[in-house]
Amino acid sequence: MPRRKPAGTFPREPRSPLEPSGGREYLAIALASAAVMLYEIGVTRILSVVLWYHFAFLAVSLAMLGLGVPGVWFALRPPGPRSLPRALAVAALTAPLSIIALFMYGGPLPQRTALATVCVLVPMLALGSAVCALLLRARGKEIGRMYAADLFGATLAAIAVVPFMRVIPTPLIVAGSGLLPVLALAALRKSRMAMVVSIGVVALLAWPGALHVRYGKVYSEKGLNVLYERWTPTARLTVISTAFQQRAFGWGMGSRYVPRQVDQVWLEQDGAAGTPITHVTGAPGERDHLYYDVTSLADQLQPPSHACVIGAGGGRDVLTALGAGASDVDAVEMNPFIVQLVSTQFGAYSGDIYHAPGVHAVVSEGRSYLARMAKKYDLIQISLIDSWAATAAGAYALSENYLYTLEAYRLYWNRLTPTGILSTSRWISSLEAVRLANLVREALSREHVADPSTHLAIAQGGQVATVLASREPFTGARLDSLRAVCERRGFTLLWPADATQPDSIGVGLVLAKGDGAFKARGFDVSVPVDDRPFFFHSVEVFGGQLPADAKSFLNNARAVLVLRRLMEIVTLLAVVLFFLPFAFGKALPRERGFWRGSAYFAAIGFGFMLVELPVIQRMILYLGHPSHAITVVLASMLCGAGLGSILAERLRGRAIVVWAVLLAAVVAAANIGIPHLVTATIGWAWAARVIAASLATGTLGLLMGVALPLGMLKFGDVAKPWFWAVNGACGVTASVCSLGLAMTFGFERVVWGGVVFYAIAAVLLAGFEGVTNQTRAERGAAPLPPPAPQRAGTVARGSCPASLAPSPACRPRACADRP
Repeated sequence: MPRRKPAGTFPREPRSPLEPSGGREYLAIALASAAVMLYEIGVTRILSVVLWYHFAFLAVSLAMLGLGVPGVWFALRPPGPRSLPRALAVAALTAPLSIIALFMYGGPLPQRTALATVCVLVPMLALGSAVCALLLRARGKEIGRMYAADLFGATLAAIAVVPFMRVIPTPLIVAGSGLLPVLALAALRKSRMAMVVSIGVVALLAWPGALHVRYGKVYSEKGLNVLYERWTPTARLTVISTAFQQRAFGWGMGSRYVPRQVDQVWLEQDGAAGTPITHVTGAPGERDHLYYDVTSLADQLQPPSHACVIGAGGGRDVLTALGAGASDVDAVEMNPFIVQLVSTQFGAYSGDIYHAPGVHAVVSEGRSYLARMAKKYDLIQISLIDSWAATAAGAYALSENYLYTLEAYRLYWNRLTPTGILSTSRWISSLEAVRLANLVREALSREHVADPSTHLAIAQGGQVATVLASREPFTGARLDSLRAVCERRGFTLLWPADATQPDSIGVGLVLAKGDGAFKARGFDVSVPVDDRPFFFHSVEVFGGQLPADAKSFLNNARAVLVLRRLMEIVTLLAVVLFFLPFAFGKALPRERGFWRGSAYFAAIGFGFMLVELPVIQRMILYLGHPSHAITVVLASMLCGAGLGSILAERLRGRAIVVWAVLLAAVVAAANIGIPHLVTATIGWAWAARVIAASLATGTLGLLMGVALPLGMLKFGDVAKPWFWAVNGACGVTASVCSLGLAMTFGFERVVWGGVVFYAIAAVLLAGFEGVTNQTRAERGAAPLPPPAPQRAGTVARGSCPASLAPSPACRPRACADRP
């Protein structure tokens, strides 16, 4: 029998959208945050296929923009009771729709960029609105637990995303991330809406052909004879039948080469970086064309017994080494799915080159492998290794760059036998060959080679130059042999310089006089180092106009222009989305400490991103693969930050000062110590390196994770949405600018910038007494008086109950004072 209401009582008012109701909100925010992480990392892979890998930076920045902007909206107009379910429903449906739109529409690059910006921003804004609305439901100390649930959800997604990419196509992962907001709706007991939205999401996922790429970044895939397709954490692999079946492919063919027919198919990575797979039948002369390619110069000059091929790809360089007489070849390939593809699906076609007699398949990043092994080689070969693809690390990492640094070439030199040769081939355009020559010469000088220039040889074939660094100098009979091979194959010998031939690319100039002449023309061909490993980027990010010579550069060098434009796009979006609402809304509500709190949240927004991104980059070499780095570092830092959020509510008085000082000190120590950790322990077993990296980065996350919830507690609830927005805006700016700053100043200086921002945040926090009842009680002051009791159902204009403060978070029509 139902109970009757006591006479004279009023109906219970509906729960405020800002009032927490238990663990359902924790689960909902964890699911929404996991959706953000899955979408953000997965879409970088997709943009690498339909645009260029440089647009991975755009994906990360737009994701952070989507998380921060709703704070402005809710600061001006608090979320209503339907705001949260609507945001989750929109996010669920636009996640798959955005990918379908990206795949279905092509067109010029500016149009695609605009389309990609809209497609990524819409679901991110919806998810950001949901996360922000849920955070606003937390009151007082509850903010730390709500923020921890947010971070733990992101942590689980960061752990899961790369394993998912190994077994599930990336477009399906990204589109399927729309199911997580549906689950969040169900957790909030919005069952009817969850059911309707889930039907829509499933229908979009089941749409035949909707998640299939139609337009790549270079060409339309309509009508192509695609023999194989697979999405991986490192690249989308496709094998297509091309004209190379009728004419042998070569990177830099000599002038004496006579074109001939060779049966080959093309293995493409992300639609713009490929390698041939040659049909191996054992017929006489089927490999002859390989030796007219300038990349094979070292094999012909001194046939190796023990060779190491870095970036083995379709097996072309492995075939060359075997044909030259090598009996032992380590074929190092970073993408395990390429090894699997060449060995299984095309095993019979390729002659299973990765498992041919004397060949050892090694799945690893090339430099990381050589750093762990003490083996010596007669030949180490690196031929045009740059994928033009974003890895699962997306904007956080450009893995190939660590192959072309001063520290890398000193390592290669020490892995050669007393008569060994290091062979590196790069494009002549973009000044890559010039920078490579400067790099190799400097590495030999650092290794105390008396006259480095006599140990170098540079030859040109087509648009490719091969730089040889030999343990034995190119003099006497060895120099004669070099000239004979170049004459026989039609290669142009650029160094040792031939007075009868002009130095068309400037290698002689850089070897004789250094990089000063190129710097005067606006180009950077200085020696890359691990702290600034951007070998391909030869123009300044923050410079003026691109030099006229750079118009013919390849995409690796022209990426600077793309980065500049992306910085402009994101900055414009940030200004419009963060500040345009003020033109149509009321002024922000303020209380004591508003501007101080705004500066604090800006400082921790800059600080976190300026620390996180360089740490991920540094861990690539240590963990051997960019996918490992993104998984281990992000998961450890996010998990640590989640624990720090829980810890925040326990800090009092002097403990806050101790934390602030400790945070800046630990970040500074990590900036100095991580490079030494990498050097000292890179030979450890992989599992041990994962544990070491997790402990180091997890500790950073633990201390940095305290900052946001502690600031929310310290600076009060009234401006909490605005503080969230400021933190997001500065995080967006830092994420875009951190790469440009690293390219200009190096990772170490970028992290020092993060240390400075955290120090500023410490000063702002430590010198502020706070505005909440909790902080007033700690210093012996009386608590803030509650509002005067009123009759239920009536509201005094501008007043809200203490349990629902801040005042901007509740509207007079939606709340009533309670006794």
